[in-house]
Amino acid sequence: MSWRPWTAAAKRVAQLRGNKRKPLEPIKKWNIVRGDLVEILAGKDKGKQGTVSVVARKQHQVIVSGMNTHIRVLPPSGEFPGGRVPSEAPLHVSNVALVDPKDGKPCRVKYMYTEEGVKMRVSRRSGGVIPKPPEVKERRDFKSRSGYIDGPNDTTPDDVTIRTYVPTLLTFEEEMQQLLATRKATPLASAQATS
Repeated sequence: MSWRPWTAAAKRVAQLRGNKRKPLEPIKKWNIVRGDLVEILAGKDKGKQGTVSVVARKQHQVIVSGMNTHIRVLPPSGEFPGGRVPSEAPLHVSNVALVDPKDGKPCRVKYMYTEEGVKMRVSRRSGGVIPKPPEVKERRDFKSRSGYIDGPNDTTPDDVTIRTYVPTLLTFEEEMQQLLATRKATPLASAQATS
């Protein structure tokens, strides 16, 4: 009998075997951020240094600009003529190391606190401080509020300041009666009407 993965029997066997792909455990101490200068420790670009352009923490991967490239063939579209384009592939975070600013060699990192209480990255070998790059503090979608253009789905500042609800001490029914301008029927009013 040939293997038919769409059958109920195959699905039962798959449940018994379990999922082969296990989720990655998150790394507790993540030392590399976007904009850091790193050296590649393994692979075809071993020993080369580059800047981290993308950090994917869930996949434990980083993309170093201009490193670990492969050729991707793209079809023509619009003004783009198509052809062979170099593309950067991700590297596992264990295959890169931060570069020590004092001597330009890869180093391991530890965290220390300054006298003001600021947490800093420090090289274990030389003891030099490795500052975080300014790209970390910048937003990717816009640099400043003035550079952001409001879209059609954005709330304008004038609409935010409009007061649309006025709280009262009335119950919901009393508010609805006021809103609909109906007269509230009270036992006293109905007794006076009958007499």
